[in-house]
Amino acid sequence: MTQALQELVRRLDAAVGMAGGNFATAVTTALGDAVACRDWLQDSQRSPGADCYQRHLLHADPLDRYTVVALVWDHDQGSPIHAHHTWCGVAVYSGSISETFYAGDRDALQPLRSIVRGEGSVSFDNGGAGIHRISNPGKDLAVSIHVYGVGAARVATGVNRVLG
Repeated sequence: MTQALQELVRRLDAAVGMAGGNFATAVTTALGDAVACRDWLQDSQRSPGADCYQRHLLHADPLDRYTVVALVWDHDQGSPIHAHHTWCGVAVYSGSISETFYAGDRDALQPLRSIVRGEGSVSFDNGGAGIHRISNPGKDLAVSIHVYGVGAARVATGVNRVLG
């Protein structure tokens, strides 16, 4: 584990153990500082998937309080439209991603707005706060670091509520 990832894990451990309203700020600050350090992901952790974005496990909290993953987005790859069952912090490690927010229900989702998030940008969702889709509209590879409030065994099933 690189020094930058070790420091991120140390700060996330402190954040999930804290009481009070500064949790989201603690998570996003830790993520922002981590992605400000360059070149700490291994080449294998920056490899894209052939047909859809690729998820690489970076750290599984032994107490199952959170999981850190790198998501690698090739040109025109994106997530399905979804909401979160749990909290999620995101930081853009390299490239840029587009986040489109939606309103409505599964049968009548309407796009509201899109935000392009470049290297170093951070965001946080408390879980269930909104419906969105992330994609890479650019020609270059994009990598984002995500911290989810579930154990690693539940990252594939306990994070996203797919709507479209």
